[in-house]
Parts: sequence; C-alpha cells; structure tokens
Amino acid sequence: MKNVLLLFLSVALPGWSLAQQDARSTTSSFQPGVAVGIRAGTAGIGLDISKSITPQWVLRVGGNLFSYMGTLKSGKDTDDIQIGFDYKLNLASVNALIDFYPFRRAGFRVTGGVFYNLNELTFDGLPTKEVVFNDVTFTREEIGTINGKANFTKVAPYLGLGWGHPFRGTKLTFMADLGVFYQQSPQVTLVTTGMLEPSSDQGPVIERNLQPLKYYPVLNLGLSYRL
Repeated sequence: MKNVLLLFLSVALPGWSLAQQDARSTTSSFQPGVAVGIRAGTAGIGLDISKSITPQWVLRVGGNLFSYMGTLKSGKDTDDIQIGFDYKLNLASVNALIDFYPFRRAGFRVTGGVFYNLNELTFDGLPTKEVVFNDVTFTREEIGTINGKANFTKVAPYLGLGWGHPFRGTKLTFMADLGVFYQQSPQVTLVTTGMLEPSSDQGPVIERNLQPLKYYPVLNLGLSYRL
C-alpha cells in the first residue's frame, strides 16, 4: 500500500505543479496598457486605440474611412428612356466600443458600443440616349437629370462578436470583428430637371429600396500592436 501511495504522489505532484505553473503563466500573460490597431473591412479602412481595463474588459476607440465609385443603369437597353447613374459611396465613422472576454484563456469576445455614422450615398443620373417621340427628338439634356443623396442616422448602436486580445500573448495580435450596427432607414433627397422633374417625389420609393441598409453588417480584419 505504501508503494502504491508513493507511486501516486510521484505522478500527481509533478502534474499538479505543472498545472499551477500554467495557471500562473495564464494570469501573468495579461499585459495591461495601450495598443494601436489597423483594420480593413465593410466599415472602411481604419485605426483604433485600445486601453485595457481588466483582463476581461477592454475599451476601444477608432475611426474608419473609405470611398467607392461606380456606375449602373436603370431599366433595359431597349427601354424608351434609360438612365445611367454615377454613384459614390462614402464610408466615414468613428466608434467607441467595449470588449468583454468571457473566457480567460481565449481571444473570443463580445463587443458592444456606438458608431457616429457619417456614411453617405450620392448619385447623379442622366439619360443614356436621345428619345424620339412622335417624330420629335428629345436630347438627353431636355429629358433631364436626377441627382440624389442618401444619409443615415448619425448615432448607430453596435453589437458583435470578435477574436483577438491585444493584451495577452505576443505584442502583435490578429483581430477580427463580425457584427452589425443599426443606422435606421436612409433619408433620400432628390433634385430633378427637365422631363424627369415629376420624378422628384420618388424619394420614399428609393428609401424603401435602401431599407435593408439600416442593418449595416460589419466585418473587419486587422492587427493590433501593444505599446
């Protein structure tokens, strides 16, 4: 019996010692301070600053910018009047976020906060061709233009999940965010000229078409460096 007890202790004590060392290592791996990060994703390209509060709570503030331009056409080429649009999407926002890490040994986190939202969509439309009606030719300028802008609510709450803890492990950390902020339905303003002037009351129709954008998805990938 004595030999069995000695054998058990010889196996258990080193394991217990290693477990204690691992626990101390896990705790000591937390390095409080400040970290800076760079991100890229659906909110734009941005920078942020993180400040540790506790091992499980981190405060982040940052900003994002991006601009995208493109063209599209309404209707078909065979339609009597087809409008070609040049549009520009400006992404601009600043955010204040709080990260909660429910598992001490993992980088998984839950994030909540608020975006100050300056996102804006502008578009300018002009007929793609002349129109002949009853043997009368109407030029593109005579048909008219459509110019519009869509703005969103400035204050948008955010909720999401993420991975990466800038104050554990190595100084350079991979960061990922997946979430959504609620910017409500856009407010659309239209200015029309020429024969298209009666279309100036189509703002509510465009607002309904853009309504899915009130839940704006956020997917960001980046790196954070602990100072």
